[in-house]
This record gives sequence, structure tokens and C-alpha cells, in this order.
Amino acid sequence: MSWDLVKECTVAITSADGQVWGTGFFISSEGHLFTCAHVVKDAGGCKKIFINGQAVSLVYLGNSNQDDFAILQLSTYGGDCVPLSIDFQSMNRFLSIGFGRADFPAGGSIDGTITDINPQADFGNLPMLRLRIKANSQQVLGGYSGSPVFDTEIQKVVGIIAAYDNTEGALAVPISTVQGKWANLVKFINLHPFVPPIEPSKRTRIFISYRSQDPDLSIAQYFYENLKAAGHEVFMAGESIRLGEKWTHRIDKELEQCDYFLLLLSPKSATSEMVTEEVRRAKQLADLRPQKKPVILPIRVNFPIDSPLNYDLRGYLNQIQQREWKSPADSQKILQEVLSLLVTPDNNSCDGTDETQDSSVISTLQPSTVPSTESFAPPLPIAEPELPEGQVDLASKFYVERPPIEERCYKAIVKPGSLIRIKAPRQMGKTSLMARILHQASQANFLTVPLTFQLADSKVFKDLDKFLKWFCANVGKRLNVSNKLKDYWDDDFYGSKDNCTNYFEEYLLREINQPLVLGLDEVDCMFQYPEIASDFFGLLRAWHELAKITDIWKKLRLVVVHSTEVYIPMNMNQSPFNVGLPIELPEFISEQILDLALRHGLNWDSSQINQLIDMVGGHPYLVRVALYRIACNDITFDDFLNTAHTESSLYCDHLRRHLWNLEQHQDLATAMNKVVSNTKAVKLNSIECFKLLSMGLVQVQGNDVTPRCNLYRNYFSDRLKS
Repeated sequence: MSWDLVKECTVAITSADGQVWGTGFFISSEGHLFTCAHVVKDAGGCKKIFINGQAVSLVYLGNSNQDDFAILQLSTYGGDCVPLSIDFQSMNRFLSIGFGRADFPAGGSIDGTITDINPQADFGNLPMLRLRIKANSQQVLGGYSGSPVFDTEIQKVVGIIAAYDNTEGALAVPISTVQGKWANLVKFINLHPFVPPIEPSKRTRIFISYRSQDPDLSIAQYFYENLKAAGHEVFMAGESIRLGEKWTHRIDKELEQCDYFLLLLSPKSATSEMVTEEVRRAKQLADLRPQKKPVILPIRVNFPIDSPLNYDLRGYLNQIQQREWKSPADSQKILQEVLSLLVTPDNNSCDGTDETQDSSVISTLQPSTVPSTESFAPPLPIAEPELPEGQVDLASKFYVERPPIEERCYKAIVKPGSLIRIKAPRQMGKTSLMARILHQASQANFLTVPLTFQLADSKVFKDLDKFLKWFCANVGKRLNVSNKLKDYWDDDFYGSKDNCTNYFEEYLLREINQPLVLGLDEVDCMFQYPEIASDFFGLLRAWHELAKITDIWKKLRLVVVHSTEVYIPMNMNQSPFNVGLPIELPEFISEQILDLALRHGLNWDSSQINQLIDMVGGHPYLVRVALYRIACNDITFDDFLNTAHTESSLYCDHLRRHLWNLEQHQDLATAMNKVVSNTKAVKLNSIECFKLLSMGLVQVQGNDVTPRCNLYRNYFSDRLKS
């Protein structure tokens, strides 16, 4: 960019009679321009201002005694604009131009040095650039307010002249202050910090995960533009996927290739199934690779660190440090931190030798916190509708009991050596039920340890000995007892299962004086490792049998949670899946849905309940999403029925996640297409049937397979056609 372009984009701000009140410069081809707030005020307001004899409109007006800048728009403008930067280098030379003298009709040029940036009391202690003007240069005069500060080294405008400093200097509003005060700045201008070019060998691939609404969208766009400007390869769905391109395949490809996964996590995106699925895929890839790539970089957007995440995200982001974005002023700081990380990855990545270290960090981030279920208050008599997002809190009034399931579980868990098996497809309420069983046990003065296998890295499952050590260490950690694996693990004479049993019997169970309830969630994670799964589940069965004859084992109770059937070869005499109390969670019945509608403040009749059931069945998650959105007046009941299966529906995120998963496995996509394309039940091979059932997409009676609900039939029949 040349100084000549800056001069072309800088104009006088006048009254109708041509009196000069100040200077401005164009920052977009749509006619947006910067000046000072006091210029607008002194001229008598925006309606009294003219540029090139034409009236302007006011976009933003700051406080002339604080953030002394304004944004005007000349709607007829279609010319060039100056690029801006939120960065600058102290002692760099700057040039400027202003219209404070009548004998300089084309403007008077200013030459000087940017000395530093300091808070100024006269401007509400906001940071201001201090400028030193050369003695042989035109000095800052009245009418120069609003002039651009052009850093000649980085070739960008870094500030707006606002006041005299002394006879030899001036003060300028830095562009970073503008960005912090006016969130929409990134929408109108191409805003880049100054970043030295990087070597090709240090270029990285970055995947930006975001929600396509502001502020997430604007922040994603900001990172996308600046990371690309720094020479990195950046994927942002809205910018990178071409019209007509199959988005599922492109996202898969980019996740496979990326080095870093930049996660913009707002309260809304934290409830997005697509975002959660992207995080799951990224973590899965990192766990499988020795380089631990992609590295996950979570940034909370207006979402405090101590705010709880949904159940799945808690697991995926466990022990990964996070950054918090509170305002546009944080964008530059986080960007610079990310850029530093990208060019010096070795200082921030794990070499794979320390299993307790996680490479998915930004150096100064704060660790996330996971609220304990023990801290929840009792249920309130009145509550606002709550968005379904994983486990239903103990305090929630929207948990629906399915008698006699809860009562049977509460009675069973207090019995010595008891075992409860909870089985259902995804999003049916398994984890919520387990949480209530553990809570009930804690009320009886039992010790409780919830353990999700989602938290274990994939490499843990590659070796039985490593897995059982991980299992013992995590149970001990939750019980606040010291890790003594070295004292009780004898590899020379005993196998892994003997060592694990001995660790529980001789140490963990003897260290406690109360019964212990282990809640084992997401055991499905183990089914893809059949050998380890068979040994571990056989071990649980053996412990359950020991409780019948050995007092020490009577202390142990087990709650095992999994999705649908256990599809691995297993000796039934060595399996916990044919003993204990089996619990299969059914769908909600019409009476339960009617009761839930009333809790949402919806006075529905049986006809409306039946129409809802026709669309989504009694699927707990789908029912609750519909009731929540209707209760919040986000959508009418009639519009819900008409749009439920479309891309603009309230289920869009949920349906796209399922479509993405199906298209990962062509055999499943073909099988699902067969199911939804037929008005009658079809037959599938056992593996396809099991997997679709586990996903919650179908229902099975005998050998007959049908869609779970009309929502899935209508959506997938249009999108899975071969």
C-alpha cells in the first residue's frame, strides 16, 4: 500500500457552506469512514456534515471525552479504502494528512514518529498513541482531528489523530481501541495485525469450529483472515466450502489434515451437536496419533470458564486449558498467542512420554472446571424452560421419571454386591438416570465414583494392563486415596486381572469404611476393543460373583451404562450383561409428554400431543427440544410440524450430525436409505441393524426394522438417495 492511496482516501469534513470542521478517511468501499467524535459534535451533529458536498449518515458516535472516534458513511462512495492494523511498532515513522489550513486545499502532510502508547486522563484513561512531529513538518492544527496515522513500516493505518499533545506532538486513538469499543468493526474492514511472514516449513493447517451467528461468526472471520494473512492454511466452513460441494466429505478431509482445531465455544455452540461431534472427531484423531494432532485450542466466547459444559464436551475437553473471550479487545491478544503457538509448536506439544501431560493447550490459559453434582440445589417449584443438553441436572424439574424404573434402581443399589445395567440408544436419559442412582446412594452415606470411559485416550485401550492401571488409578483418585499401584502390581507372577482384583481387594476396598458405588458410563467405548472388553467385563462379572461369598466385595456396587446391545463375542458365564438388574429405558408415553408440556407452561390437548408423537415418537431428547423451543416462543406449533425435517428446523443440527455419521460409512447410509424408502418394515443384516439401533435411528421388532420416527424418515429419504 502506498502513501498516495492514503491521501486519496482522506477527505475534509465540512459544513454545507464549505467550512472545515475536521478530517476523515475511508475504511471500506461501502463508504464507511473514520473521524473524531468531537468533530461531529462541533459541526452540530451528523446532519450538518458534508463530504465532497454530499450528506452522510452516522454509524457510530463515541464519547468525545473518552473514545473520541466516530464512524460515518457516504452511501454514494465506491472508491478505495485504507487497510487498518491493530498493531504498531514504537519508534516507527508515521505520515498523516489533514485539512486544517485554507492554504492547503489538498491537505497538509504531517511527518513524525510513533513514540509509545499510554493511558490518558483526558480521554477516560484509555490508551492513546503518542506522536512526535518533526520540526520541519506541518504541525497538527484545528481541522486535523480525524486524520489517519499511517505506519510506514507496516504500511497500514494504526490510529486516528484526536488532539494536540504539545506544540511538537499529538495524541491518536489507536485502532485497537476502536475495535474494543465497536464490535462490528471486523464486518466492514479488512483488519490485520502486523505479522512477519513465516517460513513455508512452519505453516500449519487450522480448522476453525464455530457457530454461524455473531459474535462467533465475526470472531471466526477475524481469525480466518488474520491466520491466512500470516501464511497458514485455514479452513472455515462458510468461507472454504464451495457451492455444490459435499460438506460432509470436506469437513472430514479438513479434520484429517489439520494440525490445530480452533474451537469457538459460546453458550449456543456448546449445545450444538455438530460442534460436539467435530470436537469428538478431533480428539479421536489426536488420541490415535503420536504427534497428538490436531491440538485442540478452546476459546470460550462470552462463556465464563466456570460455566458448566454439557456432558459430552466435559469429557472431550477434560484437562484441556481454555481461553476466555469477553470483548473484541480480546481478539488481538488471543490471536497473537495463537500465532506464537503456531510458529513454536515444539514448546507447546507433548512428546508422548508423559501420559499426564496434554498438548492441547495455549500457554497461559486457565483450566476448565467441572461442577460437582453434589453441589446442585434441590429442585425448584418453578423453573424457566431449559434447553436439553446431555445429562439432566439433579436440580432440574424437567427430568421425567419412568415408573417403576427409578424406584427399582434405588432399592437395588443399597443391596450388597448389587449390579444395575442401564441400556438404551443415545439421548434417551441413561446418564441422567445413573446420576440419580449415585445421588440416591450418596444420601445413604455410600461413596460414589462416576467414571466415563469417554475420558480415556484411545491408547489406553490398546493394552489390558495399561487399561486396568488407568481404571484403578482413576477410581483411587476419585476416592482421594494415594496411588499405590507400584506396591500392589506384580507383573512377574500375576496377570493384569489378578493384579487389578488384588488392588481393589487389598487396598481400595479396605481403605474405605463405607459401601462404594461405581457408575461406569459410556462403556460402549470399549466395544471396538473386543479383547480388552471381554477381559474387563469378565472381571466385573467375577467381582459381582465374589460379592455373594466374600464380605469385602459386598462393599462394591456397580452401575453399568451402555447403548443398546453388546455386540462383541463373549462367554455369557463371564459377562455382567446377563446378571443383576437390567434396565431398558423406554420412550416417553403420551401421559408423560403431556405432563412435561405442562411443566413448560404449555396447555396442550391430546391432539397436539399425538401430533408431536407422530413426528418424533416419544424420544426424550427430541420431545424436550420441541417443547423448549415452543415454550420460548422461538417457533409456533404449526411451524414446527411443517419444518421439523428441513434444514431450517430446530433439529437441523441434530439431523446434520446423524447425516455426517451415516456418510462416514456407506454401508450404514445404504441400509438407512433402505429403511426410510420403504413404507413397510425391512430386514437388515445383524451388524447394520445393531449400529443403526445404537445410533437411535431405527426401532426393531423381531427382525423388522422401521425408522425411529417420521422426522428421520422425512429427512433421510431426501438426502440418502443413491
